[in-house]
Amino acid sequence: MPDVHVPHLDEGHESPGSASGRTKSLLKIGLEVVLITAGVFLGLLGEQWRENAQHRELAQQALRRFRAEFGANRTEVERVHGRHVQQYQALEKYFAEHQAELMANLLDVRKPLPLPIPDMTTDSAGMTYSAWDVALATQSLAHIDPDLVAAMSSAYRMQQMYEDAHRNIQETQYSATLPVALMRGHMAYFGDASLYEELLLKQYVAILARLDKATGG
Repeated sequence: MPDVHVPHLDEGHESPGSASGRTKSLLKIGLEVVLITAGVFLGLLGEQWRENAQHRELAQQALRRFRAEFGANRTEVERVHGRHVQQYQALEKYFAEHQAELMANLLDVRKPLPLPIPDMTTDSAGMTYSAWDVALATQSLAHIDPDLVAAMSSAYRMQQMYEDAHRNIQETQYSATLPVALMRGHMAYFGDASLYEELLLKQYVAILARLDKATGG
């Protein structure tokens, strides 16, 4: 009777425990790890791109606000600068031409002051800071050129010094009792204000040029 060959059920298949089977399993696991890692990396990359896009948009919005604010502040400074220079020069001339009469008034306030008395209206530029406040609140300064941020911060600080000078002369107006002393205080104020305004206008020109470049304006 001839021999009958009965094939095993696993004939033609590697045993999972065989070297070949283990290699294929490891390759499969490695491929899955690579695919998972790639998916995570692409997800993180996409999230990073979205965050960078948001940061760029925040920075652009802040830059546009800064452009508008510094433009408005420059207009305000230009509005008063020429008059402050003239007021300082007028008071300087007044003191130079009337030294004797002014000294007499200091010694005796009943002695009249020489007329006409120069204009001492202390009109000051009305400057705003809202763009800086919003940039701090939204943390958008971190996404703007640090050198530009430093330049803007310096201008804002100069504005504060300018406003402090105006506040001081206003307080002097309420407390001064000697007219000549008050006029000297005003002359000092107009001199300081004119200098601050001149420096601010130079800063505004440089900052606005950089803001125009940054915003494509």
